[in-house]
Amino acid sequence: MKLVHDLEHDLEHTIPPVGGADSAYLFARMTARSLALTTVRPGQRMLDLGSGMGQDTRALAVGDPAGRAVGLEPSARMMGWAAAQPDAGAVWWVRGLAEELPFADGSFDAVLCKGALDHFMQPPAVMAEVARVLRPGGRLTLALANYDSWSCRLGRLRDGGRGHRTDGAGTDNTPAGDGGHPYYEPPPDHLTRFGHRDIMALVAAPLTIERVEGISLLWGFPPWGRLLARLPAPPARGLVAAAGALARRLPHAADVVLLRARKAA
Repeated sequence: MKLVHDLEHDLEHTIPPVGGADSAYLFARMTARSLALTTVRPGQRMLDLGSGMGQDTRALAVGDPAGRAVGLEPSARMMGWAAAQPDAGAVWWVRGLAEELPFADGSFDAVLCKGALDHFMQPPAVMAEVARVLRPGGRLTLALANYDSWSCRLGRLRDGGRGHRTDGAGTDNTPAGDGGHPYYEPPPDHLTRFGHRDIMALVAAPLTIERVEGISLLWGFPPWGRLLARLPAPPARGLVAAAGALARRLPHAADVVLLRARKAA
């Protein structure tokens, strides 16, 4: 298989975890819940797929000096940043493609793929490889942006195709034609536009979905951001948390879909 990848991917199109209360909540919650669902017991092996700068890989490797956590990343630049961190020694860093994982069948007890699947050239091939390298009974934790969320639908309706964007703090920025990018469409380095149904169907093909929840509501929608910006910090955080509690029960409406799936024993 010959694939064309951005092997020098960097942070150019990464949405930073800054901005208003909604941005702070989304990024913190996505990380906390993804790590919580990636259950790895002592002695088990974990693969972080598309590990980027390796924060999640290192978090899951804490307390395991044997180095059973593996971070796989196609970008040499990102992997170099990850390996240079002070606590990077507990992780095996591997450069490779998710469509062609360089591991034997049944190598891992858990796989984490957070915010990365839409960067890959062939997501169905990635899922087939995840199923292959998981041991029987092993689990995948997947977190992925939902471009059919309420926020994205409302944004497209509001803009009427004009392509305006927001920075996540509720401020309208430049139109897409002037160099901006609408928040409700994938950035240039995201190769697939996933909605909730697409994510569910893709994972359910090789694995059994055990748990699904949503993360955050209305991220990026300008009226929501402006409302939060007008409120003092405590009530703004409370409002975002209340919306987040609703999102957890409505993954089809949420900004991020988080799920855990199991390989048949």
